Amino acid sequence: MASNFVLLGVLVLAAGALGKNVDKRKCPEVRAVPHFDLSQLLGAWYVVEYYASEEEALAYSCMRAELTENDHVETKDGAVEWTQGVTMNFTYRFLDDPLGETLLGNLTWRVDLAAPAHWTHEEKDYDGIYNTYVLDTEYKTWALLLHCAEQREGARYLSAFVLSRSTTLPKNVMAYLRDKLPRYDVDVKYVFPISHEACSTRPPVYDYSPLMVGLGDKAPKKPSVTYNVAFGH
Repeated sequence: MASNFVLLGVLVLAAGALGKNVDKRKCPEVRAVPHFDLSQLLGAWYVVEYYASEEEALAYSCMRAELTENDHVETKDGAVEWTQGVTMNFTYRFLDDPLGETLLGNLTWRVDLAAPAHWTHEEKDYDGIYNTYVLDTEYKTWALLLHCAEQREGARYLSAFVLSRSTTLPKNVMAYLRDKLPRYDVDVKYVFPISHEACSTRPPVYDYSPLMVGLGDKAPKKPSVTYNVAFGH
């Protein structure tokens, strides 16, 4: 997770719609959706549009997410806290991966009981708090999530997901959701569509063996040698 929070540099000032300066080190002020019902947001989603503050080109495809509810979260020091949490298990591919392998990831947040559409995550190796907000949702069809984390040095990390229960959303819905993002300092020209075409149904697997390209081969392949990886030894 720590590798996701890339240091973007020092303070950057940008002119907003009203001519005010924006401090890129600080997360924007966010009001999560009121009267939020977490239970209706759970389940399977497609990520149909994606934004990340350190990315200026589309990098992913076949990105999906599954939201589940938890009765505990892990604290920053590794202890267990018995409180409401939500976990996102996600799968995705890199566009430039010639093998089209599906990768796995997950993240668990603590639910703010006073504002259930606000979730937080902390890690020992990262000094900031990873805030996630449900900005808006029509539970059976779509949802809009904003993520932000401040750092002691450098710029914040800011990202956004447009989630859909199907692989596409109508153009008017996409326009409605995109219109919400600039108020949170999201540059919509870097909000990229995520393709869900030619996404294999093969289950994702962890594979740490290297790729190699043989002389005269047209595509990379996995070597026949395998490695037994023993973590902690």
